[in-house]
Amino acid sequence: MRAYIKRNRVFFILIALAVIAALIVTAQRMIVEKSDRTVDFILDYKEAELLAEQSPHDVGWWLKEFAGMGITKVGLQEESLKTLTKSEEPVKAELVTELRQDTYWLSQAPEEVLEMIDENVEDDFDVLVIAESQEMFSFIKRAFEVRYDPKKVTTLQTDDGGYILIDGTVEDALYGETEVIGDSESVGFEQYQDMKSSKIMYLNLGMLADKVKIIQNAGCTVEPRTSAYEGWNDKRFFNDVVKQYAKLKVDPNYWIMANKVIPAYDEEEDGVKILADYLDENDITIGIVENTNQRANIDPDGLEELVQATDYNVVRVFSVWPYIQFRYEYYGYDSYQEIENSLFRAIVERNIKVIYYKPMKEKDDNYTYITDVKEYRESFASLEKRLARHGIRIGQASPSKPYQVPFWAKLLIAVGAGCAGLLCLKQVLPIRNRWLYLLLILGTVGAAGALRIAPNLAGQLTSMAASVFMGCLAVIWMIRKSVEDKKKVRADAGLGAILTRGIIVLAGGLLVSLAGAIMTAAPISSINFMLEMDIYRGVKFAQLLPLAFFALVFCLYALWLWGEKKKTTLEIRDVKWIMNYDIKVWIIAVVGLLGALGYVYLARTGHETGMDVSTFELVARNFLEEILYARPRTKEFLVAFPAVMLFVYSMIRNQKVWAFVFGLAGTIGFTSVINTFMHIRTPMELGFARTAYSVIFGVVLGVLYVVVFDVICRLFRKWGTRYNA
Repeated sequence: MRAYIKRNRVFFILIALAVIAALIVTAQRMIVEKSDRTVDFILDYKEAELLAEQSPHDVGWWLKEFAGMGITKVGLQEESLKTLTKSEEPVKAELVTELRQDTYWLSQAPEEVLEMIDENVEDDFDVLVIAESQEMFSFIKRAFEVRYDPKKVTTLQTDDGGYILIDGTVEDALYGETEVIGDSESVGFEQYQDMKSSKIMYLNLGMLADKVKIIQNAGCTVEPRTSAYEGWNDKRFFNDVVKQYAKLKVDPNYWIMANKVIPAYDEEEDGVKILADYLDENDITIGIVENTNQRANIDPDGLEELVQATDYNVVRVFSVWPYIQFRYEYYGYDSYQEIENSLFRAIVERNIKVIYYKPMKEKDDNYTYITDVKEYRESFASLEKRLARHGIRIGQASPSKPYQVPFWAKLLIAVGAGCAGLLCLKQVLPIRNRWLYLLLILGTVGAAGALRIAPNLAGQLTSMAASVFMGCLAVIWMIRKSVEDKKKVRADAGLGAILTRGIIVLAGGLLVSLAGAIMTAAPISSINFMLEMDIYRGVKFAQLLPLAFFALVFCLYALWLWGEKKKTTLEIRDVKWIMNYDIKVWIIAVVGLLGALGYVYLARTGHETGMDVSTFELVARNFLEEILYARPRTKEFLVAFPAVMLFVYSMIRNQKVWAFVFGLAGTIGFTSVINTFMHIRTPMELGFARTAYSVIFGVVLGVLYVVVFDVICRLFRKWGTRYNA
């Protein structure tokens, strides 16, 4: 290896400079990550109401109990026609087209109402509100006339309330799924879609003062949830929203964005600046909500512009989605443990600063809440204790500093990644260094231009290049070093010598992988990636391409080692040999098996696949999370790292097929280390801790695996000799 490094010292020097640049970026990023170690909780008021209905206590009592557990902020959604009609408030709202088909209602409705409908309704998209109290009539009438367009509102007041007709359009209509009706032979006859509702039913009308008082009397602060919808969202709407906040003495800490459009956003008006100025003047932080699949965030129109206008005054919010609420007594636990685990991972691993909390429910039950307050107290006490181990406390969340990776660092890393790629190319093709130097110069100029013109895209491409080529460079180290060891160590050498060399090969490959990991993470360590407003998309390539590279390089070296080739690089005659090679059935079977295993390997990565992890493995992961600072990756310490040591054993013992199998498995370990640091939302220190645990456990298991495998091999040889097999 020394001679190899010396022949290619220019490339390795540039790679070393890239690693230094990546280390500087890593240090700066870790300072940013350490600057704020608080997480806040917001309790959903509607869910607290439903919890109270199933318990002996009212909602005020529950709010005080949660406040005693540290949850002093309560999220209150503004009322809409939908929420009012579903509550105990004396309000009804229907599509006019449905009322016209209701003969009973038509026969009972006052003549003045029918005249109002006949005179003002011209299509099927209007909504009629029936308020059965003066308070509700005034509340709804004021909201539509002040927040929206008074020209679209027609009212008829009565002694007991009144009627409000809102003019809708086809853009407001909400349809159900396409339905098909068929004949007796199940042959499709007609497709149709019914209008189910209207956006008008969901327009925010304001907060009810009674609910605000309940929250404030419990010693909690109101975190208003205001939703905005395109076409009903202008300065008039926004100005009334903040006016109502002031009137009700509501001072938000966070403005949580989780709808189709941000309030006041209009492409023809400077709505983003209006909202940004308001947030800045009132020291309010933007909350962006993580998607249900734990990847990226809900992205309303105008959010990116707003975030940039506020200089990334943002925190990530984890909503306790229904599938999390149901995880009571999940995976064989006796209580809240899996819900706690979900919250813990969100905070520690995914840069979540605010938990939008909803009470626990019975397993797979849509309606039944856990009403034992003791369960909640123990859950939060346990979670707080676990977070303290990571230096995280509960309190007001503050945004991370808007760190951006400097241009010079990205360029150096791009050059280093390019050098790694050229070394990989040279490993396969017989190319002289002078041609590689020319490619390096051209690539450097191209990278500099790309980073200036399209810094975001170029940064992602740099990151992907580093992940792929440094993973392949770890493969080169593993194969070349094992080949050197094979030449120095006799095939019948003792296990001590083989294990020592196996550990050295593993250590070298891990160092290359770690260098690749920080080179991969550094170019995309800017705040927009840490907040997952931009997503790195190269994970699958970084996992798959090094495996293909290993298969190619190993085959070339195997043919060279065992006398089939004179060179370790590709030649034209190799292509001819491959095209004329007789493929045996067992080869097809092995390729099929490896393909299936590869699919499982890739499908189990991430949260966007239908392939589930077994309950046993999940419980084992949770156990490791509880007893260790960071959970090591299962595939690394159980399979991949021991496989590298088994690869060295198989190479020295001349076991060609096993060397190939173990080498593939070992390559997965190198790519997995790089993959660990691709999750930019996860703190860097967690990635280093996770890898360290994997190495320690992997080496121990690797020694055990090699000893057991050696015993098995001896037994098979003995059995073969005895029975002449």
